[in-house]
Amino acid sequence: MSRRQRSGNGVRGPNSALTEFLRNAGITDAFRQRREREAQEQQEGDQPTNTTTPTTTTEDEEATPDVSINATPEATPQVEEEEEEDDDEIKEMRRAAKRKLRNARHSGRRQLRSRNGGGAPSDSSSDSDDDDPNFSEDEDDLNNMNIRKFGEMDDCVECGTSFELSVSSRFIKEKAGYLCNPCNQLLKNRERKARMNQMTARKKRKRVAQALLNKTDVKIPKLQDVCIKKITENIEDVDVLGDIGQVNLNRISKILSKNRSLNDKTIALFLSPELKKLEFWDCSNVDSDSLNKIASFCPQLESLTLFMCGQLHNDNLKYFATNLPKLSELSLNGPFLISDIMWQDFFQDKTGEILDKFEIRNTHRFGNDSLISLLENSGRNLTSLKLSRLDGINSGEVYGLIPHYISESKLTHLEISYPANEELINDDLIISILSITGDTLVSLNLDGCSNLTEKFLIEGVCRFCSNLTHLSIQNLDQISNEGFVTAFKAYSEVNIGGLLEVYLSRCVGLGDEAIYELLKHSSHTLVELSINSLNLVSKNFLSQIFTENQHQYKRKLLERVQREDGDGNVKFYDYIKLPLLTYFDVGFVRSVDNEVLQLIGESCPQLKVIEVYGDNRCTSRARVREGLMIIGRQSDEI
Repeated sequence: MSRRQRSGNGVRGPNSALTEFLRNAGITDAFRQRREREAQEQQEGDQPTNTTTPTTTTEDEEATPDVSINATPEATPQVEEEEEEDDDEIKEMRRAAKRKLRNARHSGRRQLRSRNGGGAPSDSSSDSDDDDPNFSEDEDDLNNMNIRKFGEMDDCVECGTSFELSVSSRFIKEKAGYLCNPCNQLLKNRERKARMNQMTARKKRKRVAQALLNKTDVKIPKLQDVCIKKITENIEDVDVLGDIGQVNLNRISKILSKNRSLNDKTIALFLSPELKKLEFWDCSNVDSDSLNKIASFCPQLESLTLFMCGQLHNDNLKYFATNLPKLSELSLNGPFLISDIMWQDFFQDKTGEILDKFEIRNTHRFGNDSLISLLENSGRNLTSLKLSRLDGINSGEVYGLIPHYISESKLTHLEISYPANEELINDDLIISILSITGDTLVSLNLDGCSNLTEKFLIEGVCRFCSNLTHLSIQNLDQISNEGFVTAFKAYSEVNIGGLLEVYLSRCVGLGDEAIYELLKHSSHTLVELSINSLNLVSKNFLSQIFTENQHQYKRKLLERVQREDGDGNVKFYDYIKLPLLTYFDVGFVRSVDNEVLQLIGESCPQLKVIEVYGDNRCTSRARVREGLMIIGRQSDEI
């Protein structure tokens, strides 16, 4: 009985996995063939052993000692069974190899017939080969197949020219044949050009994306811009150029900050003894020791702006207070390492007495006592106060001290945005502040103070802020549409000049009437406007205010409204032109589509940038005038 029992699933003992792999891959087992030949030679050598002399037998035993020892009568039947089994496995592997080659030949023929318009051959022939009585096991059948070998002649599937197959000949799977060398070179050139075009298109998309981020057009840069770009790329060797001007240095500083390239080595390039104003917009890679160089190299500094200054320590602020005696303007963003006690000491020093502009953002260590110390020592001199995202101030009473310490009619810029708790800032507090310094206020930012209602607009802004030009009230969702309309109707009598910048993002209670009153008041002066996420603004309203009254559509609409005497649901809005508007944010206003975009572009001749993020009906098919950049369309490929 054989040592390995065969089963239907092909599992035959410890070597079954390897044997199954060899059978499926069509690989001939050379080791088994060699062992079969050795067994045959042994059998041929054993036959003359019985008829020869003992001397011959001795020589055979010396030549093949292992065979004479192992050739016992009990082992002979087992060896024969193994040889028969090996023969079966070899036959199966040969059969698998021929089946694999036959399938490859049939697939090539099917592709040729389908390309020539012929019918697809039947697959049943290959499946029934195993049952064919004429199916041969000889290896010569493999050689009879129409398979080309290296060194033979073949016809090119592209041009039909005969050529000699070589190792470098290229096989085309789609055409089931080889290419000659000239056709192969042409194909390589086409592929190389395709890759180059792909790289060029990728670089172009990258330039377009960078221009969109910078809100500029893709155009030929100025020579000055090219020089500044080269300087920023080789900023560490900029000393060899000598003096390049303070204006250009400021531009280079902004570019380095944007690219996160401002570090301990490059910061010294922008410091000089006669410097009075210094702005670094990204100090994340500048350590504490390098920040001390600002006070060491610029003793005449009067205005200092440091954003993302997470490495600014208590020692740095103390060093600034000691070595910058003329510092009167300080703007810091992210100084979270400076303690509450250090802030109090800084304001109590001489610097706090001359400080007239102070801005601080994104720190939890500027607490209640810090704000009280600021108001007590610098409040009467402040002309600009900006407090944003200060989680350390958690008392509404501390904010309530602001109107008691600021001087009357002196504050020009006020920002109280994103407090730790929305209940800290209420309408009465803002009205109290505006009653003291509203007549000189030109910029008011109350973003994120979501506890405010239209009351501070009606009783505060409309009554006291006659010179206001910048208004930002984003995320104030409690302001109603009717209250905003009432406020701006009254504000038209107080502020005749108009507003320059208005940001109403996510004031979800505002609708058509509110925006209409705003535009009637400030349409001739508006430069930037944001109505992001105002879902109550309708397409009918936008179409009317950006369409001239002489248009046929507007005339028919006016006649319809007059016939209904205002009793119907249709409302008529006059045409509003925005001659100075350069930036318009209509993102997530679902009523904006391609038609509205075209009307906006025609009504705003100076408009440069319009943002349409979230407006899925704005596509690349919109007809937009030249010079208007649309940012945020889903169809734009970047």
